[in-house]
Amino acid sequence: MRFMLKSVTAMSVCGALALLPAMSWAEDPVPVTVDGGTLNFEGSVITAACALSSGSAVQNINMGQARAASLATAGTTLATGKTFTISLEDCDNSTFKNVAVTFSGTVDADDASGLATGVNGGSGSAQNLSIRIFDEAGSQVKLNEASGNTALRAGSNTLNFTAKYHTEKGSVTAGDASAVATYTLTYS
Repeated sequence: MRFMLKSVTAMSVCGALALLPAMSWAEDPVPVTVDGGTLNFEGSVITAACALSSGSAVQNINMGQARAASLATAGTTLATGKTFTISLEDCDNSTFKNVAVTFSGTVDADDASGLATGVNGGSGSAQNLSIRIFDEAGSQVKLNEASGNTALRAGSNTLNFTAKYHTEKGSVTAGDASAVATYTLTYS
């Protein structure tokens, strides 16, 4: 009987010890690896006087709403507009002293210096309306023509512009008044 009792006790102790690794496993789960996502890094190395700030590469400028009645008269440019900036970083002005900006896009049929607005002149587009771009001094920057030169400072530079609705014909109609422009920088 003693032999049996010792065997049962020994088996109980061994059984309890066998459970210890299982109990510790429940407290410390085995690491699991699952698929995550994708990171697409975009950029380039250039030989220009400045690097374009990443926030200036793609911008959304919300023009908001304008009343058609404010654009009823031919030759009207709204007094207020939406400002935007082009930020340049790490500028070295030892070689190039100036920068000019050239804006491009779909030219308005009635305003050769302004951007066409709306969805290709479709029925949902505001009619007789363009967007003009002005520099910091208030001078218009015509599409496909370089702006005036801006002197570069070593380090960071901010180029300030304003976009304003304009009508050559007047009688602007309600509708989509968005546009897309691209720009290039010319250092001299």
